[in-house]
Amino acid sequence: MRHSDAASDGNPTHGPTYHDQMQDRRRTVEAAVVAAVDRLLRQGNSFTDLTTQQIANEANVARSTLYLYFREKNALLIGMATTLGQGAFEIVDRWQPDDPRGLDGLTDTFVEVIGYYRERAHLLGAITEVSGYDRAVREHWTAQLDKFVDLAQAWLLTEQRAGRAASDLDRPTAGQIIVHGGNQAIASHVAAGDPARDRVVAQEIAAAQWFGGLRRAHSR
Repeated sequence: MRHSDAASDGNPTHGPTYHDQMQDRRRTVEAAVVAAVDRLLRQGNSFTDLTTQQIANEANVARSTLYLYFREKNALLIGMATTLGQGAFEIVDRWQPDDPRGLDGLTDTFVEVIGYYRERAHLLGAITEVSGYDRAVREHWTAQLDKFVDLAQAWLLTEQRAGRAASDLDRPTAGQIIVHGGNQAIASHVAAGDPARDRVVAQEIAAAQWFGGLRRAHSR
């Protein structure tokens, strides 16, 4: 077959471009670095105390390579926070206010969320730690939680329209309180609470959201 015939059939006539190779290299290095940070945190290291040299050694890359893809150490944590938040959101987003299990269904959802965070307690702890002094990490994590706030407001609107939640409920405020209060309770429990009490904590968070918002009676 002639070269022109092969091209017209849509068959490639050459390998990956330099750009493709560089993109593959970036993905490989980034994955190795993220995995290295995850391992170091699981070993009990504080993210604040980790050095770029430690991370580079663990990832088996040169420190200059690390700086090439992550100019600041905290940029690593921002990317990991996105993944952490998305995983939790996917769990919560599967539940709907019309779940026939009602409050029990919401409780089961929070049991799963707590379990998810408990498996990643090292990362949640690092985010909480660094958010206390790094504005970029704090604002990024808040942006992740804002997705939950939007979801909570959508739930509340659905319940108001169905007549199951008070029409005078202020959705933006209620959504903020429900999400941020629940997140703080979960983070505190995961950091220092007894795993045997996961369901008890989940029940209380679910009840606060259920009776405080989704099934709140009219105040007047």
